Amino acid sequence: MEKQTIICIGRQYGSGGREIGEKIAAQLGVVCYDKLLLQKTAQSSGLALSAVEDNDEKPIGLSSLVSCNFFADTAAISSVFYSERQRVYKAQQKIILDLAHRGSCVMIGRCASSSLRSAGFDVLSVFVYADEKDRVNRIAARNGIDLKTAKQKMKKIDRMRRKYFDFYSDTQWGQPESYDLMVSSSYCGIDGCVALIEQMLSDRKAKETSDE
Repeated sequence: MEKQTIICIGRQYGSGGREIGEKIAAQLGVVCYDKLLLQKTAQSSGLALSAVEDNDEKPIGLSSLVSCNFFADTAAISSVFYSERQRVYKAQQKIILDLAHRGSCVMIGRCASSSLRSAGFDVLSVFVYADEKDRVNRIAARNGIDLKTAKQKMKKIDRMRRKYFDFYSDTQWGQPESYDLMVSSSYCGIDGCVALIEQMLSDRKAKETSDE
């Protein structure tokens, strides 16, 4: 039986990480889970899709970690106070694990690499970054907003992604120790990033074969 290929892509907002993930998934003939992951999370958990979208990759504040009810000593009672953001995270992680068990795929964000490695999966973890100018221009074009607003949006979403990743993972967002490959879409271009990821997959498979 052929070994699963699971690629997890972290990304700066506006770097083109999702497009890279979709392209590599198409070339490998597997599913890319980004917005589709949100839909599956809502379907499996019973949470409203709007709730999943509103809490997607959002950090949990300290106020969300306590119920403020000293008598909430049973699961049934404590669940009433369990923050919606935490419920979304737990539901997402369950879906990520379920999908990984089903076969090869590409996962975008959501601490997938950290969760899957903790569960014993061998994943290729990639981080996509880009120059600020390129990111701002991409965000502005994609959202139909001016450059100033795009820059503000970029900084806000990156800040949330960093806090989210750092809270749930043992390593830090955007730092080399968290990834197998860090690639600049400004330097390599979207297709160049895809080619680099494919080459790394090929090299890993060749190494695994030689080690057998």
